[in-house]
Amino acid sequence: MRVTVIDVAKEAGVSRTTVSNVFSGKDKCTEDTRTAVLAAAKKLGYKPNLAARSLITNQSRLIGMILPSYVDTNTLTNSPFYNIIMDGVYSVLRDEAYYDLLIFSVPYREKLLQVSDWIEARNVDGILALGEYDQNFLKDLNSKGIPVVLIDNYSRSYYANFSYVTSDDEAGGYIATEHLISKGYKKIALCGVELTSPLMQRRHEGYRRAIKEAGLKEAAFDKLGSPFEAGLQFADQLVAQGYEAAFCTEDMAAIGILQGMLKKGVRVGQEFGLVGFDNIHFGKQVYPSLTTVDQNIYEKGETAINTLLKILKKESSLGSRLILPVSLVARETA
Repeated sequence: MRVTVIDVAKEAGVSRTTVSNVFSGKDKCTEDTRTAVLAAAKKLGYKPNLAARSLITNQSRLIGMILPSYVDTNTLTNSPFYNIIMDGVYSVLRDEAYYDLLIFSVPYREKLLQVSDWIEARNVDGILALGEYDQNFLKDLNSKGIPVVLIDNYSRSYYANFSYVTSDDEAGGYIATEHLISKGYKKIALCGVELTSPLMQRRHEGYRRAIKEAGLKEAAFDKLGSPFEAGLQFADQLVAQGYEAAFCTEDMAAIGILQGMLKKGVRVGQEFGLVGFDNIHFGKQVYPSLTTVDQNIYEKGETAINTLLKILKKESSLGSRLILPVSLVARETA
C-alpha cells in the first residue's frame, strides 16, 4: 500500500500542510519540525510524486549546470577543477529535499544556441554556469527570467537575473609572485593558457603589480589548448631563455612545467622556483610537491549552489557578487 502525505503527517505529529511545505522547500517551519518530517518519511518509505508536484507548482526542482567543454574537449578528464566544483555542488544538494542537477556540456561555442532550447524544454528552476560566455548568450540566458549564478565570470554588463561567485584572482596572482620574489628570484615569468580571458587577466594583473613593486621586468608566456601540454612547452622556453622562476595561472600548467623541467635535469625548488594556482590534489602528489594558491574550489561550488538555493527559496535577492579569499600553500617547488 502506497504511503501518503497523510501517513507522514501522522507519524511526525504535524499537519499535512507542514509536510507539503517541507517537501516543497518552503521555509515555513522550524528545523526540528523539518527533521521530524524527513525522519518520518524515511521510516515509512515515503516518496513524493515530483512529476505531479511540478505540474501543480510549475517548479521542476531541477537545476541546470552549464560546462564550457569548448575550453578543453575533455573538460572533466583534463581539468580536475570542474570535478571539484561539482563535488561542492553535490555536497549541498545531497542534503536538499529532492533537487536534481542536470549537466549540459557545451562542446563548442556554436552549441551554446542549443542551451536556450534545453533550458526551456527541461523547465529548470535555476542555472549554474561556469566560465566566460559571449554577451549574446548571456543576454539570452538573462531573458529566461530564472535565477542564474555565474562562477568565475567577470562580465561587466548588468543582468537582472544574475549573481556571481569568483575568487580573489588578482590577490592570488600577487601573493604567488610576491612569494617567489621573497625567495630571491629575479627573472620571474608568468605562464598561462588564454591569458587574454577576463579571469586570467586578473591573475596577470596581480603578477604585474608584484613585479612592478619589486622593480623587476615582466614577461608573460601564453598558449592555447591543454594546460598540461602547454606547461611542457613552457618548460622549453623558460630554460632556453634563462628564467629563474615562474608563476602559472593554473596548477595543471605548473605540473606540466614541473615534468618538463625534471626531464631536462632542472631541480625545481632549488634551481628553479615554481608556483601554481588552484590547489588541486595533484599538487600534493607530484614530486617535488607544488607550491600553489588555494582558491577554495570545493567551497566555490558550495557557495554557488547555496546562493542559487537561497534565491529560489526567496531567502536572498539576485545580483550579489561574492569574492572568495585565496591563500598561499607553500610546499617544495618554491
